[in-house]
Amino acid sequence: MTDKNKTLKNAYQKEKLLIQLEEDDAEATEQHPSCAHGPTILFYRQSQKPQDGYYACSAHRDAKLCKFQMPASKWKGESIKRELSKRTHPLINQERIGRSKIVDPTLSMQALEQDAVNAQYFFDANALAFLAEQCQLLGITKVVCMGTPRLHFHLRDKCKNIQTFLLDLDERFASHLGPKEFCHYNMCNNHFFYDRRPFEDFLRGSITDRVLIATDPPFGCRTELIAHTLHSLRRLHNRLNQIPWTPLSIFWIYPYFAYNYIKQQMPEMEMSDYLINYTNHSRYTNVGDESRAYGSPVRLFTNVPLDQLNLTTREGYKFCPKCEKHTAQTTTHCDLCGKCSSQNGQIYRHCLSCDMCVKPNYVHCQNCRRCTQREGHICSLYQSMQICWLCGSRGHIESNCRVLEKVKKTKAMSTQRGQCCLLCGRKDHRERRCKQRNKYFNETEFMGQKTIEFRG
Repeated sequence: MTDKNKTLKNAYQKEKLLIQLEEDDAEATEQHPSCAHGPTILFYRQSQKPQDGYYACSAHRDAKLCKFQMPASKWKGESIKRELSKRTHPLINQERIGRSKIVDPTLSMQALEQDAVNAQYFFDANALAFLAEQCQLLGITKVVCMGTPRLHFHLRDKCKNIQTFLLDLDERFASHLGPKEFCHYNMCNNHFFYDRRPFEDFLRGSITDRVLIATDPPFGCRTELIAHTLHSLRRLHNRLNQIPWTPLSIFWIYPYFAYNYIKQQMPEMEMSDYLINYTNHSRYTNVGDESRAYGSPVRLFTNVPLDQLNLTTREGYKFCPKCEKHTAQTTTHCDLCGKCSSQNGQIYRHCLSCDMCVKPNYVHCQNCRRCTQREGHICSLYQSMQICWLCGSRGHIESNCRVLEKVKKTKAMSTQRGQCCLLCGRKDHRERRCKQRNKYFNETEFMGQKTIEFRG
């Protein structure tokens, strides 16, 4: 794995760094100090209390890019209210050329290449066509392009029945797009540098409108920040349209290895097998000498049911009748798991010991009760990132779960705890699929979020 690919994973390898975000009500009393890039984020380690942490820039964690950092103990808060930005779009009082006359500036502009901040990698023609086709199939009428400038220009040129609005940290787009199409914006803290009223006007609509948010964040960005922003935009849309609650459709472009982190923040999101390629990235593409053996690791995460997406056979996809969705040609359906399990393009194998499909090069660790990579595996670190198959919480495995002590133990469990299901003692499955779960747990699921309560 290259250094760039490790950016996201490394953020979670050390002691877990927790974050605290400001509430998204723009009229509320200011809770966090601000830097030049909007409200800051409170960072603190798992072993600390929030008041022992520090405030830092949400967009620029590198001190060379934004020097702001304040110990949490020094922030006394402010009694004033933060008002909506009074800064207006630079072209607000100028005439604009026709919507169809603007040439996509991403075809000629110098892309920003700070991976943890801007990371401007532009979709290739196939990815643009795929995303546009899905919008048309879903009947989308408005698309919020959050950090996806090339998609914005593609939709405005090719899909006349779809309105688009670009939210981007790169202010250069202000010289190409007027205030009805662009706002200088920080997706890491949902901060609008310009007056956001034109964007609010865009979100207002009729009951026939179908709005989708398409976002392609920097891969070094914490998933908690993006999820918070997506939730905030949904609440804003609902408030403006006086809707009690509705889930906006979301296309979140991110690497497949972020699957668990995204699911933790937004359980309703699922990962499509479609590979997103970029024109200006040597590794995240299917062309060139440096391209990866199994193609780009970037996928489409969405809350749209996957059976509603159309992955074409001309790009190497097939329809799995058992899963009732399109998958990669290399993916095989596992009858034991009941799904097509591959995430990275390899042919996965089913491990009977941990009762799931895993990468072909993984080996089973009896201590962790799971398969993992051969090198660099530290049991305590690996277990701290797992979701317990008993209680459903993240941070431990089943043998360390407090619920285990409450569960009625069998003789098999006491003698072969690591080699069998801890609920019934059988070896042909693990706790996730045990038929005796309902003896011990009340389980409910809504929008992909499962709630598990111990019956005792």
